[in-house]
Amino acid sequence: MSSEHEPLMQDILDAFDRLAERVTISPSHRLDPFISVTLRKAMKALRRYIPGLEQAPDPEAARFLARASYAAMENNDAREAMARAIRGLQYSPHHPGLWFVVATACFEYGAVEDAIRCLQHVVWIHPGHTAARRDLEALTIWSAEQHGATWSEAADSSSEDRDEDRNRGDAEAFDFTEFDDDAFDDDNE
Repeated sequence: MSSEHEPLMQDILDAFDRLAERVTISPSHRLDPFISVTLRKAMKALRRYIPGLEQAPDPEAARFLARASYAAMENNDAREAMARAIRGLQYSPHHPGLWFVVATACFEYGAVEDAIRCLQHVVWIHPGHTAARRDLEALTIWSAEQHGATWSEAADSSSEDRDEDRNRGDAEAFDFTEFDDDAFDDDNE
């Protein structure tokens, strides 16, 4: 791994490979907290890399997995859709369509906050992604209503969170390569 504060792109791609495997074997009907945290850390790390500046490792494989993940979502298989989309991110980490499927799967799992974060990431990658903008607006309004806030309060809160994330710096550095998978196994209970 590069340094404790700045993961290399290869570290992020390797994390997507392991994460896709974890999603595949996860028997839960809810989003595993480990998956949620890893997705958040990956999105944060990817913000250090400008989309389109470097060639994706394998754009053709990513397109194939995007089609496969959409097909799984059409079959109402959120776990398979998420696993295929995350596997695709290993080949093209800034693919907005793959992140959109991850967001949709998060929503299907009931992880609305993670869905919102993934949709925000899609819009960061591709500001013109109309489906992501539409879903982001709808989920933000729905989430605000669930928490008793108005739309303007939700919008203000969202921009404050983004500013706070920008100002936080490297205080929340992470290591993609050292995860204790046994700590999250259901068999240990």
